[in-house]
Amino acid sequence: MKQLIVSCEAASLQAALLEDRKLVEYEAQHPSETQRAGSIYIGRVVNVLPGMQAAFVDIGLDKNAFLYIDDVLPVNMQKQPKTKPPIGDLLQQGQRVLVQVVKEPEGSKGARVTTHYSIPGRWLVYMPGAGYTAVSRKIEAEEEKVRLKQVADSLRCGEEGLILRTVSEGRSEEELRRDLLDLRELWTVIEQRAEAGAAPACIYQDLELLPRLARDVITENVLEIWVDDEAVRAELQGLL
Repeated sequence: MKQLIVSCEAASLQAALLEDRKLVEYEAQHPSETQRAGSIYIGRVVNVLPGMQAAFVDIGLDKNAFLYIDDVLPVNMQKQPKTKPPIGDLLQQGQRVLVQVVKEPEGSKGARVTTHYSIPGRWLVYMPGAGYTAVSRKIEAEEEKVRLKQVADSLRCGEEGLILRTVSEGRSEEELRRDLLDLRELWTVIEQRAEAGAAPACIYQDLELLPRLARDVITENVLEIWVDDEAVRAELQGLL
């Protein structure tokens, strides 16, 4: 049995997902901290480091972000060159670049960023430009894996990439299609903001903790939700 426990103290939120009374997931959100991971920025290359095959990108934070060459080359391994080109062939100082944070800034280190964009939906993860489909390894039934991949292959267009999340198990083609249409629309908005905006700027942020719980964690398998704050309970119930 899965249980979700949400605790609120001094505006900080903590969430623990238990399975058979064992902790399987934990997340926290503190008022003094802004989550950067998952956010997409228009950045500007400030330094290209040939020896490290990397670049520093100004995304408007205190520390410049770090962009490694593997995060600039195509995400689809089949489309990557056999030999990695020099980073200077891909990025130049002063160049605008659209990046997504994959690792939060920590101490003296800036954020780690990538050009392999991924936007999570309810059932899918949308990856513009990835050019492949994949199914969560946590879905064990082989027949269901095959079905989901066939549905995803029929839905995706061009170079889109899709990951079928664990919670997509048993979902209909229509449910998956609606999720994909929402994600496509969101990506179009991001592209429009990127084209019109000045660098550096944040043009997309992932959801805060409560909406993420409603989107990512709470499924039919979560049989109990415990919340120790009435206002948080009401907000979470409204989201559901």
